[in-house]
Amino acid sequence: MESTQNRLAVLELFDHLLTADDESDVDHYVRLIVSALGAESYVFVSLNPSESTENRSSHRFLIGCRPEWCQLYNTNKWFMTDPFLDYSMGNTEPVCGSQIETTTQGQKDMLAAAHENGFRSGFVVPVHTSDKGRMGVLYLGSEKSEEEGEAIFAANRVYFVSLAMELLGWSTRAAKNEILDSLSITSKELKVVGLLKNGFTAEDIARELSVSVQTVYGIYAKIKDKVGVSHISEVVKFAEANALLV
Repeated sequence: MESTQNRLAVLELFDHLLTADDESDVDHYVRLIVSALGAESYVFVSLNPSESTENRSSHRFLIGCRPEWCQLYNTNKWFMTDPFLDYSMGNTEPVCGSQIETTTQGQKDMLAAAHENGFRSGFVVPVHTSDKGRMGVLYLGSEKSEEEGEAIFAANRVYFVSLAMELLGWSTRAAKNEILDSLSITSKELKVVGLLKNGFTAEDIARELSVSVQTVYGIYAKIKDKVGVSHISEVVKFAEANALLV
């Protein structure tokens, strides 16, 4: 009975998460969800896999762990060699932290520090979009022993995967809106880029929008200037890489 009630409570928290208005609300409900599922700490990061590891400009983080751990992670630049991130780049299967091999002293130092900062046992949940868009990694931690903590994580795997997928959707939308706002890209300009992606020519777009071909080329010029590229095809690549067309 208690297990059933707990599942119902988690599902109710998911409902709240889906309607969360801002990042603080998202963090609030994620903390409640992971706690109800046996975790004590979490970090979610989403990024564009095409960018180099050292370029973190497009990374988005949601932090639910000790600030000391984040400071250590950044100070030591462990994001450059993070074995969990390396694993998640090429895999979709959730995995217990103890199953991921460390091959360098830096990675071993990172795991030792993680164990001291809320991740004595851990679980890693990679999530990928179906195209070339963003990917995400949900890190879950507990002060419980590896054996006890990982057993709990594995038992709640389905919920953690669902949570990671929802967080990837949230972060993708947030990153998209941030880029559109910062570059002042309009909905009409974005529609033109979408039509280009689908193989429309300037003449096709002119007919679709009921404007002249010259107007379409004018829109091309404005978008290229905003994105800072020289050819309209580069705008399409930029939009695909940053999931602006989903």
